[in-house]
Amino acid sequence: MTMRNFRKTAVVLLSLGMGFGVALQAQDFAGGLGNAELERRLGVESVLFNATIKDAPDDDMIELGRLVAMGGAENGGSGMACITCHGVEGHGDGSGAFPRLDGQAGWYLYKQLNDYASGARPNRVMSGIAERLTEPEREAVSAYYAALPAGTFDTARGRIDGTLLQWGGQLAAVGSAEKGIPACVNCHGPQGTGLPPSVPYLAGQYAGYMELQLTLWQDGVRDNDAMNVMEAIARKMSEEDIRAVSEYYARVANPAEMEAIPARELDAPGAQ
Repeated sequence: MTMRNFRKTAVVLLSLGMGFGVALQAQDFAGGLGNAELERRLGVESVLFNATIKDAPDDDMIELGRLVAMGGAENGGSGMACITCHGVEGHGDGSGAFPRLDGQAGWYLYKQLNDYASGARPNRVMSGIAERLTEPEREAVSAYYAALPAGTFDTARGRIDGTLLQWGGQLAAVGSAEKGIPACVNCHGPQGTGLPPSVPYLAGQYAGYMELQLTLWQDGVRDNDAMNVMEAIARKMSEEDIRAVSEYYARVANPAEMEAIPARELDAPGAQ
């Protein structure tokens, strides 16, 4: 990705409210997200690619991203529709294979598509899709999902022992000196919100998906993080550690999600 395109993508996200009104009227997507909400979302840090903004915006990029998500890629078609697995709003399904994409850092999503295409992150489904996407399509669909507001729903599935959940919280907050496991907050932020542009949010992500990824790093199957940090950490974790920290983050409220709730709802009786 050239720096010019990198900057260009960031600018587009800032300009959604200026040129996307017609597309919103023509296609009711993402739960009827309106212009006002899109404009407000542009102030959320994780939406941006965190690039220096200099180039003029290209309003077609977000529309292209929406088109790719709906199955309109140049070399694909309906069989490559992102919404089939990740949903129109990017909520995934919690199976462990299909994560949430809504509100994830745009550059992080773009990097994952490149890694799928190159084989750095092998996946039977995603590798084939990413290979067929053009460079502009990868940028555009990443920007599209990054611009969607993070959903405000509970991703936790089933029950978990309180002691195990507490251990997960401890690993997240301070790690384990005995096992040499650093605290997750060191990179993923104090509330699991991530550190855009390169570190994803964990708060509110599906536990099954996080467990799967930690296991893939542990087994050396996934090998696309900087300086093999995640692989080194995962290899020090037991199966119990992995489940504990994954279940913990699935139950953490992501502050970015709260920004998607209108103020009137937050002030309503019984709102938390």
